Amino acid sequence: MKDESRPTISVIVPAYNRAQTLPRAIRSVIAQSFHDWEIIIVDDGSSDETEQVVREWLGPRINYLRHAYNRGPSPARNAGIQAAQGTFVAFLDSDDEWLPEKLANDIAVFRSHGDDLGLVYSGEFFLDARGRQVKIVPAIGGRVYDQLLARDFIGSCSRVTVRRSALESVGGFDEGLVNEEDWDLWVRIAKAFEIGFVPQCLVERHFGPGQITSNLGSLRRIFEGKARVIEKHRSQMPAPVLARHLAVLAGLLFNYDIPRARGLALESLRLRISQPRLLSALVISLFGVNTYRYVFSRWAGLMHSLYMGRANV
Repeated sequence: MKDESRPTISVIVPAYNRAQTLPRAIRSVIAQSFHDWEIIIVDDGSSDETEQVVREWLGPRINYLRHAYNRGPSPARNAGIQAAQGTFVAFLDSDDEWLPEKLANDIAVFRSHGDDLGLVYSGEFFLDARGRQVKIVPAIGGRVYDQLLARDFIGSCSRVTVRRSALESVGGFDEGLVNEEDWDLWVRIAKAFEIGFVPQCLVERHFGPGQITSNLGSLRRIFEGKARVIEKHRSQMPAPVLARHLAVLAGLLFNYDIPRARGLALESLRLRISQPRLLSALVISLFGVNTYRYVFSRWAGLMHSLYMGRANV
């Protein structure tokens, strides 16, 4: 039986200098049609008015933790997980918001399955760099470990609700990762549990310059995060999958370290020779970093990759 003193869902909202956007995120939780929740806001050492803003919302179901200094999203989310009382844990980034049926739909999927279901994710929509609405609707579920090794089709933490026992069994977020820590966690959960999804767009994501520069950082940081996760799981990756990931890493690295990028590209091509995009990147790199960076940014924008196209080197 459920302990009536504990909420069904703990919503963890990490925040770093998000005084302007945090109220929107909080309001979207309060507006949920599913009401059995608590919110845990983890202030990751903000230097703006985040704490003052949060103080206006505090109450029996809205709690506040503060780190003395900025430790990063993984430690912030892990601190929230440790404080959580709910059977399920949902994550909401402080610059995103949920539609009112988000939590109700997630819980409905959990309740229609057994304890083998560890994670449920829903769709999202956002405006790309050209102001076009992009919708991402889930279509993959079940035992999807191999698919997640190949690519992170789950993506943003704001899309995800996790069974707390599943989080505890895999150990939460890896605090040694500089980014892509969410993909790493989804892979580890998928190795042990089934994954469910809600085929609706229930998360609205907001992209701004501050989010790109402070949350994800430079292309160097993006490369470092991806490289660490790939290295962590590469022994489980089939050759074609590993080749594709190495090609992505080379594509990033060509923006600032062409000799090293060529080494990764050759390693990738030895695993899988037929890679037209990688071969094109090699050719473009012959014209120097500036030309490659220009072409890369244009291509990333066309592919709706807001981070990749707008992040600095």
